[in-house]
Amino acid sequence: MAKDWDESLKLLISTHPQDFASWIFEGAQFKEKLLTEYTGQKLEADALLNILLDGEESLLQIEFQTEKDLNMAERLLEYNLRARREHQRPVYSCVIYLHNHNDVQQPPLRWTFTGGRTILEFYYLVIELRKLKPEDFRRMGRPGLTPLMILTDGGATRDIAQEIFATLESTGNETLLPVAFTLASLALGRDNIANQEWLQGSYKMHDILKETPIFQEMTKDAREAGLQQGLQQGLQQGLQQALLSIIAERFPKLVRLAKKQIAVFEEPEVLQRLIVKVSVAQTPEEARQYLLEVDEDEEDI
Repeated sequence: MAKDWDESLKLLISTHPQDFASWIFEGAQFKEKLLTEYTGQKLEADALLNILLDGEESLLQIEFQTEKDLNMAERLLEYNLRARREHQRPVYSCVIYLHNHNDVQQPPLRWTFTGGRTILEFYYLVIELRKLKPEDFRRMGRPGLTPLMILTDGGATRDIAQEIFATLESTGNETLLPVAFTLASLALGRDNIANQEWLQGSYKMHDILKETPIFQEMTKDAREAGLQQGLQQGLQQGLQQALLSIIAERFPKLVRLAKKQIAVFEEPEVLQRLIVKVSVAQTPEEARQYLLEVDEDEEDI
């Protein structure tokens, strides 16, 4: 489940990086997303943004955290140092906690030596979504942040979910609906059948989702309840066909690659994540990269 959160939130940053940059630094101007792949090692941070702040090019590194991690500060420091070495620019690190955790480690990270001598102080930003209110995001008025309302204090309700869907449609940001529905499904409780049925009905009201059957979450629940074989096969075939339909419509030159990549996978979770990614891909190159990464996704299941 943590991977579902991570994938959805990474997509928010990917599609609306300026909104995240402005949220963390007022006046920051987003310039480009930077790769997190390094020679001989992989930077595990969720996003690395090149921004212009106070007339200087700087880097903003963002990490989404689902579970409490006692080593979070050290991880951020490692990400920060790797990015600084690679790009030779100052880096500011931010961790965004999705759930309410007690005693989240607060900055700065301080290392001491014998006699209490301070040898390192590392400052970073902590954002705890459960300490924010839906109104905080309404005031910001940034569509890339709107789906996060469902994760705030008092935000995990049907009313807030419907507000998010309506806001995205009214502001012309329908491409964020797949991500918004995924976050709503997780926040409202996968085990809450009433909420999941309500979401299933809401899916059908939005034209943009007709070709991206995220409503299969409910089918997945039914499969787990006892309809394994027939639903498993039908779900897999339905997701494969949905993905091919989306690619044929948006990136027709990638159909052959898509058929090759998805034909061998049996896990619906891999296909579901790929559908969401391709739905919000901005360019053929970005969609191609998602398709080529499907092998790695399968290994993580």
